[in-house]
Amino acid sequence: MMTFCAAAGCGALVTRGRCPIHAGALDRARGSRQARGYTNRWGRRAAIFRARYPLCGMRPGNRPPVMSACYDADRITLGAQVDHVVPHKGDPDLFWDELGNWQTLCASCGARKSKAGL
Repeated sequence: MMTFCAAAGCGALVTRGRCPIHAGALDRARGSRQARGYTNRWGRRAAIFRARYPLCGMRPGNRPPVMSACYDADRITLGAQVDHVVPHKGDPDLFWDELGNWQTLCASCGARKSKAGL
């Protein structure tokens, strides 16, 4: 089923979301991976975190995860990414808060959380 592009005033028909023009504009406004803080330093710290907390839904201090369907279903799934529980939106304190704001998620749970805007 076709629908209109999610960008206000755009009349392009898409299967979902935004048309290629508006999707590209959104990506450019977001900034590069590097500009958002995902540097080599982040990569090293994230790898160490995933080694300590390898499964989807794992967080320091045995705190419950946010939006881990694997954890909720008692499913053992290897994590694929380190997720910020509270989106950092450029705040370096939230970005680097490993003990309070990081969790491991599998690709599926991470995508679902991102799609929800969390």
